[in-house]
Amino acid sequence: MAEPAKIHPLAIVEPGARLGAGVCIGPHGYVGGDVVLGDGCTVHHHGTVQGNSTLGRDNEIYPYALIGGRTQDLKYDGSNPPLSIGDRNVFREFSTVHCPSSEGGRTRIGNDNHILAYGHVAHECILGDGIVISSKAVLGGHVEVDSHAIVGGAAAVHQFCKIGTHAFLGGLSALVQDLLPYMIAEGNRARLRSYNLVGLQRHHFSEEDVQGVRRMFRTLYADGRAKGLEKILNDEAISPHLRWEMARFQERSVRGMA
Repeated sequence: MAEPAKIHPLAIVEPGARLGAGVCIGPHGYVGGDVVLGDGCTVHHHGTVQGNSTLGRDNEIYPYALIGGRTQDLKYDGSNPPLSIGDRNVFREFSTVHCPSSEGGRTRIGNDNHILAYGHVAHECILGDGIVISSKAVLGGHVEVDSHAIVGGAAAVHQFCKIGTHAFLGGLSALVQDLLPYMIAEGNRARLRSYNLVGLQRHHFSEEDVQGVRRMFRTLYADGRAKGLEKILNDEAISPHLRWEMARFQERSVRGMA
């Protein structure tokens, strides 16, 4: 038999909300009528989930977090477009995730992400899996962050920027161009500084691949982004899957490389 939802008497769950098995809503928590909460989700006291928001399993919304808030985009068209969130995500205190600004738009967050205190994910952002958005970091509208990237504390990411897989954006940085996979950028404006050795080691990259990423960074640093990427994509000393990730990212880039 499925475990029933546990709803505190002081919580508000609007008619129409769909709650999975074992959902827990704390005192003064709020769940809107268009919300779907998957099994095992927790909304702590004063946490809010609203809008056309669908959350998977075992997500945790901490006090004063706002998930599914109306976009701050002044071009909002009055529609009710969806916010989709996967499984096992953590939204810490005062973090915010906004719905899209127009019909047909989508804000999407994958699995196992951590949005830390005061972190902000704006309208039409797309996040992969295993990402950390550190405290007070903000993602502008239409930003894409690939899996296992880290955005440092109080960093700001310009609208439409992309951050590649296993990349690291340093704290207090302002990113106005795209950050290549596996690389570190920092500063205002953020520029390429190194490759993400610690991140690669934490995710058990082979020594061959670590050396391949190092080779890519040295090429980018020496030859610049455009010429360096051309060299990397034709460098058979680098593993094919690393070169494929770089090629895929280059095809998606619209703002140039940091």
